[in-house]
Amino acid sequence: MEEKHRIMKKSFETEMFVDGNELPLNNFVQETIGNIMAGFSKSLKWMEREPGTIEVKIRRLPAALDVDAHVYP
Repeated sequence: MEEKHRIMKKSFETEMFVDGNELPLNNFVQETIGNIMAGFSKSLKWMEREPGTIEVKIRRLPAALDVDAHVYP
């Protein structure tokens, strides 16, 4: 059976690291993560233009905390 590949436009180069190890991301996953983060960033009230570079660092806390969702840490 012949395998078909979808051709897509690529607007983002996305890298993801977990515990210092880079995860391999195909073009579709790179584009999906890039679009989600760009869309989220543009929805923030203080953003005046489309971002060129977005960096996100996520760290798991030792234990979950009860916090006010509308307060900046």
